[in-house]
Amino acid sequence: MAKELNAKIESKIMDYLKKRSEQSSITEISRDLDIGRNTVAKYLELLKFQGLVEQRSIGQAKLWSLTHTPFNSEKYGVSIRDKEGRHVYSYGAKALSKFGFSEETFQGKTTSEALGEEYSDVDVKALETVNTMQPTVSHKTYKTNKHSSKVTQYFFPNFNENNKVTGTISFAVISEIK
Repeated sequence: MAKELNAKIESKIMDYLKKRSEQSSITEISRDLDIGRNTVAKYLELLKFQGLVEQRSIGQAKLWSLTHTPFNSEKYGVSIRDKEGRHVYSYGAKALSKFGFSEETFQGKTTSEALGEEYSDVDVKALETVNTMQPTVSHKTYKTNKHSSKVTQYFFPNFNENNKVTGTISFAVISEIK
């Protein structure tokens, strides 16, 4: 008779991969979580079958990560801002980590408050959306000592239940600079 799966082990593996900005090998996961290598391999295969994790082979090594959804990948992010353009919520840790940022980098700040005045044009687009109640687009190259990419942000007005604008929702697309 087949042994029942342990939800705690599955949850531990998922939480571990969620916190990682890089892919991990079975050996790394096993060692860091103190779970047997064969058990980790079995659970990863089951999670892969469910579409929750993905595997990439490099030579003999199999590297594992959470399945890339549009907002948990290196190419996309989402942000909610208040009427003053301050970030209330940001999601896209894999994309932000390329620049050395985290989701907390922007919490309660405008983009220019978090990164400097050279990014004030991004805030201008967010505020334009609030004031006109129309979508806007920002094209900006984000540069740090770690990374450089072109970021296109699509700002949309965020309405409450009374149809009043409360800020913006933005979707960012990150394009590598070659």
